[in-house]
Amino acid sequence: MPGYMRSRGRWLWLAVSAVAGVQDVSAQTVQRYSDPRDDFPISAAVKVQAGAETVYVSGLGPAPDRASGTTTAEQTQSALDQISAALGHFGMTLRDVVQMHVYLVADPRLGHMDFAGMMKAYQTRFRSGFPARTVIEVPHLTNPDWLVEIDVIASRNGAGQKRFPAQ
Repeated sequence: MPGYMRSRGRWLWLAVSAVAGVQDVSAQTVQRYSDPRDDFPISAAVKVQAGAETVYVSGLGPAPDRASGTTTAEQTQSALDQISAALGHFGMTLRDVVQMHVYLVADPRLGHMDFAGMMKAYQTRFRSGFPARTVIEVPHLTNPDWLVEIDVIASRNGAGQKRFPAQ
């Protein structure tokens, strides 16, 4: 390849890189995809752009230090409160959740997992910007009093100063 072509190619590559860099700055960090024909409150997929800050929150159940309820709905609400507090240490909120795994055990009163109860609590906290989500029925959780355990992945650009663990 002649020298001027290599030089021109490098210049073109630099120009494209510079424009792409500007576009990356203005592009959305998190893009959520849902089927427009389906109104179920989850994202079918979530795309997180490179450079976004990501936080992984281990499975949390209802709070142990207060009456967190005996129903799946009450315990889900408490678990989401726990997750919200954990994300708060990183300057994030539940709106930054991009992936959620929900583990449910059978409610002894119902004889099966209470999906409706979990959804009731979920929909009070997630009204838009839904995460990709999986709900799995499991035979038991580490705490025999728990009906639900939830882990999440949260991501956003410039999530702010990390403050976890609290000092």
